[in-house]
Amino acid sequence: MVLIKPQSLKENEMKPLEGIRVLDLTHAHAGPICTLYLAAMGAEVLKIEPPWGEMTRAFPPLVKDISPYFSFLNRNKKGITLNLKTPRGLEIFKELVRKADVVVENFSPGTMEELGLGWETLKTLNPGIIYASISGFGHTGPWSKRRSFDAIAQAASGYMWLMRESVNPDGPPLLAPEAIADTIPGLTALAGILSALIKRSKTGYGDRVDVAQMDSMIAVLQSIGFWTMAGTTFKKALSMYDIQVSGCHRTRDGYVMISIPPGRMEEKLKEAIGLDELTWEGVAGWMAERSRDEVVELLSRAGIPVAPVLNLEEVLTNEQALAREMIVKLYSPNLGDLTLPGFPIKFLEAEGDLRKPAPALGEHNKEVYCEFLGISEAELEELRREGII
Repeated sequence: MVLIKPQSLKENEMKPLEGIRVLDLTHAHAGPICTLYLAAMGAEVLKIEPPWGEMTRAFPPLVKDISPYFSFLNRNKKGITLNLKTPRGLEIFKELVRKADVVVENFSPGTMEELGLGWETLKTLNPGIIYASISGFGHTGPWSKRRSFDAIAQAASGYMWLMRESVNPDGPPLLAPEAIADTIPGLTALAGILSALIKRSKTGYGDRVDVAQMDSMIAVLQSIGFWTMAGTTFKKALSMYDIQVSGCHRTRDGYVMISIPPGRMEEKLKEAIGLDELTWEGVAGWMAERSRDEVVELLSRAGIPVAPVLNLEEVLTNEQALAREMIVKLYSPNLGDLTLPGFPIKFLEAEGDLRKPAPALGEHNKEVYCEFLGISEAELEELRREGII
């Protein structure tokens, strides 16, 4: 195992993955969100980009030439540049592999082999290396060579079909509003990497982790079990289980969501709103006469599962989100003060956070190449002139 000397922190501030070094070759979303979480938990993540930068740096709208998308996904990472399509660039990367614990990439299957950096090569360089790949359809199977992004995986996994059923069964298939078919595979890869690290602590050997977007999305679809066993979907089954007043209701000044399973919760709702019988019209009428905050306060006090439907501005100032440090402030030298989501895993005896800004292109070249690999500043400048870094 390759260990980095820990910073002097109080015992209860030790980050869980401190001492783990990650070589991050990823771009777009699925890979970077995986390495984002590794960085939040204390891993030293070296984000390796080509000298011209990875694609998400150009994702619009640009604010002072910086993408909000890149800023969100690449916090807490060290940024270096390296051209893997040059012989010297490959040599340098192999040196990094010898000193690393994890390599993560989301190139099209076969790309790393074409570069001479496939699994057989990496494990020869470092038997303890964990090599994780995220791709659209995995590295095996008849679709393995096909390219993919979030929308492609939503389509291929059945998710878009389920979205249509949820919104308008007679309409066209629909995309989710956020890149869920990138995020779920990224977090699936995270689980695989953490599992491989535990396995390595027992055996001394690394492993190959192969994660596909399509696989990851299929794996979390409750509807497949409902479909194969009962010929229905999770959404339809939920409508059978919940009483018919469950759903989104309009109040005098906004919307609330309630979810009422049958049984005692029905009786609680009747008591709370003073109805002998629960009907959609009756509940909707009661809600419409009151403010959103009044409805939430009354129903939550009665033990009813309820929440206001918040817009993003309201989420940013929400007392619960702030109490849980899910909205955090950080300072960027180029952008000034930023407000971004915090880290959702809360440890009692450890620390995890995302308050360091995303790196500028090649910001940590000198630190990594000179201090870590022992390359002289003169050679570093030569590498820059030759387009290797």
